[in-house]
Amino acid sequence: MTLVDEILEEAGFSKIAIEAVKSGKLHYGGSLDAASDKELSVKLAFHLKAELDGAKEIFLASPKKKEYDPTVESLGMIAEDGGDGTLDDFSGIILTNEKVMEKLYRSASSHAGSDLNLAKDEIAMFKKCTTHEEVEHCLRQILLDRFRAYRAHGLAGIKPYVRGSKEFSTAEELKKQIQAGGKPPTRSAVFNKYVVEYPNNPPAGVEESFFWVNSIIDSKPTIALVHRVGMPHDGGYVYMERHFYLSRSHNCLQGFGAALPVEDGAVVLYLTRTSTDQVGGLGSTAKRAIGNKLMGSRMADNFERARAVLAAAVAEKEMDKLKL
Repeated sequence: MTLVDEILEEAGFSKIAIEAVKSGKLHYGGSLDAASDKELSVKLAFHLKAELDGAKEIFLASPKKKEYDPTVESLGMIAEDGGDGTLDDFSGIILTNEKVMEKLYRSASSHAGSDLNLAKDEIAMFKKCTTHEEVEHCLRQILLDRFRAYRAHGLAGIKPYVRGSKEFSTAEELKKQIQAGGKPPTRSAVFNKYVVEYPNNPPAGVEESFFWVNSIIDSKPTIALVHRVGMPHDGGYVYMERHFYLSRSHNCLQGFGAALPVEDGAVVLYLTRTSTDQVGGLGSTAKRAIGNKLMGSRMADNFERARAVLAAAVAEKEMDKLKL
């Protein structure tokens, strides 16, 4: 049986942090070694004195992110049947703050990359829109196209974002995040290999889900396409959450989680990296330090709310309620 200390030391937690986790507290363990000058990162852990028989439901099933993340306005599952998805999967996406968002998308061609993440052909599509309804329909079509390309080709299917006269490769940024700071905390070499090579050569027992999330950031709707993939491992469960498209504010996000059995229960770990242009360039070190603290505090609050739901349901053995 794995020891709590061993798992947390491997993930870079201090002895003080380890003792806090072992006492039953959630611990914000600080940031990770940066993959680039655009990155913010957080590592979190907590110890549950209970078995996690339903870990798959916790990590993979229909998400309840809206219940513990106050920035989330709406979300929906994509291609629950495992197929190619349809426009109906995105029908719940509404661009509030209509005048601002309509102007932003319809004028995207003149300031590509300033506040939107779009490819060249996507900018051309929005340029043809004449109404807010057409903008929303165009966005839904682009999200469906991006989902299908990623589902078929993985990282290689992700279109780059226009950045003025240049392009930003989300795929390369996600690869850097996996490679930075050593291996993810999954303790599963086959899983770590698969998340790079996805969708090729899936290991036995691996499952996935997709959904979109509409969050309000800086008073503007911000859409994320999210891929979750997980599998049982060594008596526990390992998983990855990848935001392979974000409409604005950030470039991408990638987190690795593990619910691993220990001598008196389970340790739950989550390490996440977020790429954003807001902390790059001149003074990036100072901006990342401030950003890491702010993001870490917010994620710790959200994780604490999620942990409370998890701990209560584990105690009551109501694993069907654990759809985080």
